[in-house]
Amino acid sequence: MASIPNPSIHLSQSPKPTFISPKLHNTTIKPPNSDQKVVIHGGLKLSGHVEISGSKNSALAVLAGTLCCSGASKLRNVPDISDVRTMVSILRSLGVRVDTCGGEVVVDADGILSVDPCCEEVRKMRAGFFCSRPLIARIGEAVVALPGGCDIGTRPVDLFFNGLRALGAVVELRIRRAVAVACVPDFGWASHIESVDKLYD
Repeated sequence: MASIPNPSIHLSQSPKPTFISPKLHNTTIKPPNSDQKVVIHGGLKLSGHVEISGSKNSALAVLAGTLCCSGASKLRNVPDISDVRTMVSILRSLGVRVDTCGGEVVVDADGILSVDPCCEEVRKMRAGFFCSRPLIARIGEAVVALPGGCDIGTRPVDLFFNGLRALGAVVELRIRRAVAVACVPDFGWASHIESVDKLYD
């Protein structure tokens, strides 16, 4: 599959908020099931600006997507948070060069050395599984651990597997080795795209 050359992406941000004078005076807020409390001393005019960082969910998906690209991909306004740092570690475990400076991240995926990202890093968050699809698109194979992440209810990854199978991939679940995904030789992505709709019937 042909690689996409040298994209430069700026993650969108919301307009800077306008602050208004609060109407609350000396309000106490106590979070449920907690001994902590927040005391707000109101009645004073607030003004100024707050820097709004880019979206975390967008940043994680775009970082994984850089695996499809040749050359350097530059992302701007990327939030400096733990999930983003974990995704950077996942990319580096594949042999990808990643340079970060402030809110800017430069990814050079020309040197991919592995299709097996670090299991410990992948298991830290759900988005760790995102790198499987660009690896399949570019290399033709991926071996990825089952994703982890916060416990906010059942979030099965079957939809990911079904989508890959509908596009012509073979998905195999291995005990202790998490997930192995390999593409069928001479698969045709375009000829299978219509079958993805059947997943939502």
